[in-house]
Amino acid sequence: MADGQSDPLTYRSRMRPGLLVLALVTAACGASPREGANVPTAAPSSEVAVSPPGLPSAELAASPAPTSAPSASVESPRVQFSATPFPLVASSLRVAPIDDEAGAVAGTGLLNYLESLDRFRETGATDRTQLYLEGRFGDAVFAGLRASATPAKRKFALGSFKVDRLLVKPWGVRAVVEVTATILDKAEGGIEPDQSETGRLRMVGDKPFVVDGWDSANRRWFNGPQALTPEALRSDVTQPLVNLLHSETWIPGSALETAFGAGGDTPYFRARHEYLNKLDRAATPTRTFADVIATIERYETFNEIRDGVATVRLNGTVVTTDSSGRTARAPFERRAVVLIGNWMPEVVDEQITGATWLSGGDLALGVRDHNFA
Repeated sequence: MADGQSDPLTYRSRMRPGLLVLALVTAACGASPREGANVPTAAPSSEVAVSPPGLPSAELAASPAPTSAPSASVESPRVQFSATPFPLVASSLRVAPIDDEAGAVAGTGLLNYLESLDRFRETGATDRTQLYLEGRFGDAVFAGLRASATPAKRKFALGSFKVDRLLVKPWGVRAVVEVTATILDKAEGGIEPDQSETGRLRMVGDKPFVVDGWDSANRRWFNGPQALTPEALRSDVTQPLVNLLHSETWIPGSALETAFGAGGDTPYFRARHEYLNKLDRAATPTRTFADVIATIERYETFNEIRDGVATVRLNGTVVTTDSSGRTARAPFERRAVVLIGNWMPEVVDEQITGATWLSGGDLALGVRDHNFA
């Protein structure tokens, strides 16, 4: 990373003809462009202005306001993005040994997937958007579910599965699990015989969930890697940057934001708390940001998935009012590292003044890059 940061970085059908389409797509799971995407392209784009939501995320939750009087509402800073192209550094995930834990979490992910198909089928399979599977595969699953509908109520079940490959990120967090699974489609009450199909599934995340499957006719994954555009990456990093500045923004009577959300502690979090505690709200009753421009300087990602870390430069103006009512405007420049991983995008390091990073060089990605739901 820039400025001294270290680099983080075959189907066998035994089903009746009416269920054949469903069988082929049941063994394949739709890849979401967000979750299963590949490397973004850093082509120039028009400047993007994002109006940030007013509420902080789980990263920085506002502490409860005093019950004696309501807190004043402070508007979140507005962040605009530069269209400057940025370099991409893509590396491959690491192949890891397949252990019992990988098998257990893969099994849970498969069961969750089948339960989602059951819930969708119970709706009557009329609304494609409720399937929550995108792209080519999502279309195929939707068509298969509709084509295979029968008068008898049916329920999916996991027959058996084997983990074929496990890929992890450099900091050891699970990223991709590929399995061969046999899926059963059972008619309740024994009205019709069970149907079964075996195929390859692709799952992502530290709590793996199905995102793609093998298209045997074309000998490829149904969706395959999807490109992440520069606009999409800028959109992903917007809210954590807004939250970052919002936690340092106040007006008389506004709540003090000090509490971090889910997940483990890190050197950056501790240093960030120290920095916030040193800001003197008594001497400076008002502190806001203006004319904030964000420029992505670098994105480090992977060949197989779109997760990664972005280094972003922030330029703008700090507007303060002192206790006597005098207003001052001062330019600022700082940098932040934003993790896009298993949880919501979040800032994991920051360079506020000079060349010193608050983390001290330890991004603790193995601590933060988890699904905390």
